[in-house]
Amino acid sequence: MSMLEEIKNYLFDTDTSFSYRIINLGGQKLYIEGIKSIVGFGEDEMQFQLNKKLLKVKGHNLQIKYLDKTTCTLSGDITSTEIE
Repeated sequence: MSMLEEIKNYLFDTDTSFSYRIINLGGQKLYIEGIKSIVGFGEDEMQFQLNKKLLKVKGHNLQIKYLDKTTCTLSGDITSTEIE
């Protein structure tokens, strides 16, 4: 089991009622689960559709390091995350 899986299991006790999960690792990496689509992306801002919410990630030198159907890992200098 990966470290992120262990963190998820501990924090959420495998409760499936959450439609998304976000883990910020020291402002340098961001793990996002529950992505429906990428709305916009650039080096300073990225936007993701999460079911009925919009996630905005702001920072500098943002890069998508991993992406599959519902999960994404970002790296860079992450300065804020907002959910609308």
